[in-house]
Amino acid sequence: MIPDGTGGSVAVANRQRRLKINTHRLAEIAEHALELVGDKQFHLGIVLVDDVAIAKLNARYHDTPGATDILSFDYGEEQGELIISVEHAVTQARRYHTTTPRELILYVVHGILHLHGYNDLTRPQRRRMRAAERLLVSQLRRQFELKGLIS
Repeated sequence: MIPDGTGGSVAVANRQRRLKINTHRLAEIAEHALELVGDKQFHLGIVLVDDVAIAKLNARYHDTPGATDILSFDYGEEQGELIISVEHAVTQARRYHTTTPRELILYVVHGILHLHGYNDLTRPQRRRMRAAERLLVSQLRRQFELKGLIS
């Protein structure tokens, strides 16, 4: 689901029914996150799914059973896709005493960082990635009102 056109762009598809997501607002936030990482030319697709759908993709593409929060796919040539489990975001938000919109934004940022060379396989990589996540999420929260993300 990569957006068409010149210059960077973000397209969001909501394929889950648990929450009503303002996909236009999520696309705006993701576009701004791409600008913050210095990549205005990137074409990003975001697909919002439930745990069942993401578990199937996780098994198929990562040979890992069970649901996860986000899967990132880098298609090269400034194109990528994020598959995000909204159901997982709801559960994790409760677990970590945060809000679902904040958790969704964290997933978007995490995926964008993966698509831009960040990794979290080793302890130093995880520290670097978490620091970048904190910085980007705080910048996005100052720029956007997250309450309107879910209705």
